[in-house]
Amino acid sequence: MDQLIFLQNFPFTEKSRNFLKESKLNPEDVSGTIIKRAALIISRANSNQEYVLDLTNSSREMIQNEIIAFPVAKLILSSMNTPNIKEKFSLLMKKKTFTAIIHHSNPKKIALSLADDFGIKYTLSDEKEFFVEIKLIDYLDIYFVDDESKLINKNVSNGTVYLSINDFARFLSEKAYKKVFDSLPIEKKFIPKTFVNYAKTIDSQLSVIEKKSFDLKLVGKINPDLFPPCMKVLYSDQASGKKLSYLGRLVLASFLFQLGMRKEELLSLFSKSPDYKKHISEYHIDRIYQKKLSAPGCKKMADYGLKVKECENECKSTHPVRYYISKLRYKNKFKKQNELKNKEGVN
Repeated sequence: MDQLIFLQNFPFTEKSRNFLKESKLNPEDVSGTIIKRAALIISRANSNQEYVLDLTNSSREMIQNEIIAFPVAKLILSSMNTPNIKEKFSLLMKKKTFTAIIHHSNPKKIALSLADDFGIKYTLSDEKEFFVEIKLIDYLDIYFVDDESKLINKNVSNGTVYLSINDFARFLSEKAYKKVFDSLPIEKKFIPKTFVNYAKTIDSQLSVIEKKSFDLKLVGKINPDLFPPCMKVLYSDQASGKKLSYLGRLVLASFLFQLGMRKEELLSLFSKSPDYKKHISEYHIDRIYQKKLSAPGCKKMADYGLKVKECENECKSTHPVRYYISKLRYKNKFKKQNELKNKEGVN
């Protein structure tokens, strides 16, 4: 049972690969239960949530299903279009690895077992405050996803990096990230057609969840339901992770700035872009706030090719912000009228 738990905690290892080979499982024959577990792993990854199985009452079959769910999840997400899902999935496995080591009854033993599986060359340290020593050239073979892993935060001397058990666990989790990230995406020729269909379904579900999740953050501040049709399309596409044009992003950001959205909220929204780069987004958003850029009027929106056909029937304003304000006033007026009617009814 201990061996199965190791494979479940670290499903990207060579031991796990050998287990799957020996099981001779055909991907097209996996059960609905495993597909659901794989979908749950992908969903948790996309929302940056932890994925930890409670092993207290888990049967042998449940743990085996979890082991199989990992490669199934890889097959599905390799056909997905959800932005940054490859990075997010790899990050989930990184966090899972670190947690599994640190919370293990014998962290040092499990860490060394994982290091051996990775083929990492290490030496047990004679220094009291450190656990292992690794050659600098070997330590550099990670992507440094976590700032804590960077050399500036480590003890380095004569080409050797000295690591405590926590540092070693973090290094191993970085190795896990790299191994998973480098293994994706899987070539399409190896992906069963049914898995491609699962990918489309999950893409669609995650898109809806992402938009609802961001809308919830705006409750009481900005109401996307009151946006003019052109802005509603831009906002919806951005919130669901579609790639907007440069002008589309600039127009949407300027519009939201005028409505009072904070920088942090704008960054959160634009982080959903498939080509998101934090420093570039921060630069453009800072520029909007510094120069107090205004969204273009309806005529300019048409010139930019950002006007939608619904604008002809629904929009009577000459500017997106005026449209929003008029809708907001009407809504507040209607709300107050209802509140007065309710009070009169009570009296």
